[in-house]
Amino acid sequence: MTAFLATVALLGGLAALESLMHGMAGLSADFLLLLVFACVAAPHTLDLGHNARISTLQPFMLCAIVLFGVKESMLLAAVSMVYFWIVGRPRLQAHKGLFNVCNFVLSAWLGGHVFYLSGGRTGDVTSSASLLALLLCVLTFFVVNTTLVSIAVGKERKVPPFRVWYEKYSWTINSQLAGASLVILIGVLRQHYGLQVFFLWVPFCLMTYHFYKAYFPRSAQRAHKT
Repeated sequence: MTAFLATVALLGGLAALESLMHGMAGLSADFLLLLVFACVAAPHTLDLGHNARISTLQPFMLCAIVLFGVKESMLLAAVSMVYFWIVGRPRLQAHKGLFNVCNFVLSAWLGGHVFYLSGGRTGDVTSSASLLALLLCVLTFFVVNTTLVSIAVGKERKVPPFRVWYEKYSWTINSQLAGASLVILIGVLRQHYGLQVFFLWVPFCLMTYHFYKAYFPRSAQRAHKT
């Protein structure tokens, strides 16, 4: 378990270092507003049992990748997860908090590079190339993020990681795709209405959180108990 956590921390640190070598993240008013909303959303997690949790933070990171860039998404991930560790109750142990930060930073780095390497362009949410890149970005982020968490939970609880992933996280792809749809809507409206469109995140996060709360107990009843 210690070796796995160290590996994730190392990879997350290397990803952050690689991004810093290409300059600092831009801090526009739009990005700062998105960062505030992400910090507010980060502590609102749902306990899935066996130390597995799910939050509504991922769509904010996806929005940062598409509308601002990879560095901005990584900064948003780091700041919001540190904020979650500080204000969350009960407070996570330090090594778990570090794992969460590095997991989200690494997921943002990989998802962001997939988006831009597959034809995505900053701020473009209408061209066919960017839409395909957005889909690949969502899938990459989802797979990396949930796989790393499932491995960590599985090792800690002596449960097969695939079983953890299948029972706890596989169904959350629905909200990831819904978040991508909202990113497209925000990207289009932002060109006409500016930063005010970021307030659309409020009802989306509320609906996503309550969807998690309503759906997971029913899903858990049908799944094999870990």
